[in-house]
Amino acid sequence: MYQDLTPEKIGLKEWSKQFRMVGDSEIKEFKYYNNDEWGIYLSPPATFMVYGTRQLKKLKFDNSLAALRLWGFTFNESERLFRARQSGKRIIAAMGDLGTVPVIAMAFPDCIPFYPDCTWWTPFFNESTVLLDKASELGTPEASCFVRSTLAAFHKMAYFPKPDIMFASTGASCDDYSCIMQMAEEMGYELNWLEIPFRRQHRSFHMSEEHAVTDSGFKYPKRFETYLVNEYKRVWRKMEALTGTGDLKKLNASIEKNNRVRRLVNDIKDLTQTADVAPFPALEMMVIEFGNLYGYADIDEWLDILKMIKDTVADRVEKGIGILPSDAVPLAWVTPTADPLLLNIVEDLGGRVVATEYVINQALTIIEEDIEPFQALARSFMNASLIGSTEERVRQIAGSVDSGKIAGVIITNMLGCSHCAMETRLIEEKLKNVPVLAIDVPAPLGITEQLKTRITAFIEMLR
Repeated sequence: MYQDLTPEKIGLKEWSKQFRMVGDSEIKEFKYYNNDEWGIYLSPPATFMVYGTRQLKKLKFDNSLAALRLWGFTFNESERLFRARQSGKRIIAAMGDLGTVPVIAMAFPDCIPFYPDCTWWTPFFNESTVLLDKASELGTPEASCFVRSTLAAFHKMAYFPKPDIMFASTGASCDDYSCIMQMAEEMGYELNWLEIPFRRQHRSFHMSEEHAVTDSGFKYPKRFETYLVNEYKRVWRKMEALTGTGDLKKLNASIEKNNRVRRLVNDIKDLTQTADVAPFPALEMMVIEFGNLYGYADIDEWLDILKMIKDTVADRVEKGIGILPSDAVPLAWVTPTADPLLLNIVEDLGGRVVATEYVINQALTIIEEDIEPFQALARSFMNASLIGSTEERVRQIAGSVDSGKIAGVIITNMLGCSHCAMETRLIEEKLKNVPVLAIDVPAPLGITEQLKTRITAFIEMLR
């Protein structure tokens, strides 16, 4: 049986050597959709580099079996979606809402939700501009968010199977992606639109208007909750029409299962961010956090992976061991980086990520289980990062600054991404009590020595 070695970050060559210590029984133990025949996914990371994920030759990974399992599972997602289609499951595309529609979709038998949005990482993992170039040919300007790669993926239909049904969000959502979804609709895809209300600040309320408060302390008009309930009920009816079934008890069960995921992720984050020595890398932690959106198209297996990761992290914390020096500079990271390599680089240069605002706060919030399920989903989503003010979005980061938990903040922008252009200076203003480094993430293969020098200087200044 494989025994974890002293924690460290290793490359492909080292993982290929370590993989020989993994027994056949362990390899066969881990499988998606619980399928013994074609569901095995545990492979050395080099396997996925051969398949086209070329950035893996530059990345460094945690050397635990839990991390290996995580990477094998997440990089297997495209194959998993096509296997789902071949085995008669329905593919549900959730777009733009980041965290709620999949909870509804999982309440229906053999329905597999996924986020085409996450294709924005593909050009970087693949070190390829194929998707971005095709997106330009399809009409998206080059000076726009990397999420435009999703449009090319819809055109090529080689990255995920054609969805059986698609739900797209508009209103207080990413307007860059809203444009992409509209262009996909023009290609002939049938989209079911749902609108997200803007969680305006309470000072703009009418004095007599009934209001509610989220878990994060955000106040909003009560009627917005009612509005979202009706939107989610429309999603439910569409799913009933697609599947010919519908049982609200299954929705309650789906909420409970997704809450188990969210609690595990929050536990892992708390353990990782509060430990004296960083027990797990920032790159893997970002993958873990985004798994809250939909469990990477197999929430049952993802739950089991999270349990294994939590056990690994807890064991390291108890032993006081980890993967970074004890004097690594504590940082907050605001807005997820399109290029995962930057997370490695910041750690290599002496930083440690101990707080994040990856625009998915709504997927980290525990959904209430003792009220009507659609109302619970609506209340949960009103905690969303991007549907309110900048001050609300970075409130948790500001709290970490005031408590002395972080020494600096890194903001990763995407050139042409509208909310980056609109919010970055506002975020810097709201976090004026702490040094902030805002960097534009370059296109694939675009990280320069100049960019590394800026990061080095920032961390040295903080130290």
